[in-house]
Amino acid sequence: MKLFKLLLSTFRGHPKLSGIALVLAVLLCVMLLRGGTTDDTAVYHEAKRSNFLVSIVEGGNLEAVNEVVVRNQVDGDSRVIFIIPEGTYVKEGDLIVELDAAEAEEELKDQQITYETSSAAFVTADNDLEIMKSTVDSETRAAELAETFARMDLEKFDELDRDQQLRTAELDIGTTEQALALDKDTFNWTQKLAEKGFETTAKVDSDSLKVRESENELEGKRSTHKMLKEYELVKAEAEFKSLLQEAGRELERVIKQGESKIAQAQADKNSAEATLKLNEEKLSNMKEQLTHTKVYAPQDGLAVYAMSNSRYSSESMIEEGAQVRKRQELIKIPDTSKMQVSLKVHESHVGNVRAGLPAFVVLDSLPDERFRGEVTKVAILPDAQSRWGNPNLKVYTTEVVITDPLPDVKPGVSARAEIVVANLQDVITVPIQAVTTLKGQQVCYAKRLGGPEPVPVEIGMFNSSYIEIKSGLKEGDRIMLAPPVSEEVALDGGVLEETEGLDLPKEAPAEQPKQGGKSPSNAGEDGGKRPRGGGDQRAKMMKRFDTDGDGTLSDSEKEAMKKAFSGGGGGSPRGGQ
Repeated sequence: MKLFKLLLSTFRGHPKLSGIALVLAVLLCVMLLRGGTTDDTAVYHEAKRSNFLVSIVEGGNLEAVNEVVVRNQVDGDSRVIFIIPEGTYVKEGDLIVELDAAEAEEELKDQQITYETSSAAFVTADNDLEIMKSTVDSETRAAELAETFARMDLEKFDELDRDQQLRTAELDIGTTEQALALDKDTFNWTQKLAEKGFETTAKVDSDSLKVRESENELEGKRSTHKMLKEYELVKAEAEFKSLLQEAGRELERVIKQGESKIAQAQADKNSAEATLKLNEEKLSNMKEQLTHTKVYAPQDGLAVYAMSNSRYSSESMIEEGAQVRKRQELIKIPDTSKMQVSLKVHESHVGNVRAGLPAFVVLDSLPDERFRGEVTKVAILPDAQSRWGNPNLKVYTTEVVITDPLPDVKPGVSARAEIVVANLQDVITVPIQAVTTLKGQQVCYAKRLGGPEPVPVEIGMFNSSYIEIKSGLKEGDRIMLAPPVSEEVALDGGVLEETEGLDLPKEAPAEQPKQGGKSPSNAGEDGGKRPRGGGDQRAKMMKRFDTDGDGTLSDSEKEAMKKAFSGGGGGSPRGGQ
């Protein structure tokens, strides 16, 4: 209104000009009413076309590319009784660490006694095995011989004794029959002579007695033959067969018993041998453990005490009297001929970083010198140690090897490295905070006659300050550095539009509120959504980006906010890499 009165007063004496002034004043009022408010206090930036260097600057520490890590090789926990001063230049073979060996020496003595005892037990078991083998062999041969004799006796009986005894019995019968025949002839002759008176009665009686005796003897011989054939020889054959069978079974028993005895003796020997081997290995290990109590430098270099990368580590500091565990790092001997800087690159930039990119390193101890380097490694997964303090912080370990010759610097020096991602030629750039998201699309608020208007833009690569505009703006356009905040800007992190329809599973209709009852807490008096006020927007922004809860936005939190307002960085192509 002040401007309108000023125009009227200026052109009041000129009729033609006053009409023009009136038209301009009306147009100005319309523009002001259309814009809602003037933008006299808004800060604008002019979009320019120039070369755009996209780089990432991070801080880190200088370290050797190659270094030898000396670890504790003693089992269990050990105490450091000597350690070479840190920063000492050592030569290969120099004593750098000595651990307490008293307990190891005592255990070695006990193990030596155990080893000698098990060695004697093994010798005894070995001799017992040989004795048992000899004893079993003798017993087996005796049983085999007994079986052989039993078989020979049976064969002798079957082939000789049986027939010989039967033949003898038959010969006896024949001889007796012949004697009986002679006795009968003699008796008959004597009897005839006695009848003629040439022999006496006594002679007749004597010859008659001989006949009866021969008959009795013949009957006995025949009975003996029958008993021998039907009983005695059958019994003898059964006995010989039984003896042979028993000898065979005894041989089997002796063989089985011998196998069992030898197996038991062999098992005793194997057990003694295994015990001896275990004790020997344990003794050898203890001797080796004793040698590990003195640690010597594996190569020439600078002695640097090893420290854990995690602040939450329970490992003791490396010093005299410290308790160290097995495999714990004691001393590092770096090769200072080739150095690198280890960086932590934020997840918003790591997508543009790859091995082979050039970099420039500045050491805090030499701030006026710059050294050329090259990215050699980018971690695949985020650094776990960095997430202990802030779970939402995700950074990736990146190694930059310095290719230029370095002066005499020590590992651990603080450094800054600038990784050159791309050097874009003749592109339009604007400050990164000038880009925001409106209805799911990146926009810049450009200055127009009616006030700032959102202009859709296609963004490209960006660094910590500027972002490339591929399309949507032209050189000379003036854009707002602080885009206005409205309900159309999704500050709550939502990814869906309120008007976007979705097919959701059907549920049972909710119970309608009773007449006169209150509507849900997120509705106004008319049941609609409550308007988002400026205080609510700021509270939501702080809730979303103030991850550490200190009430202010740190550099990393501002970086996350810029990334969210510029489309999350996901729309930046990797062109030009």
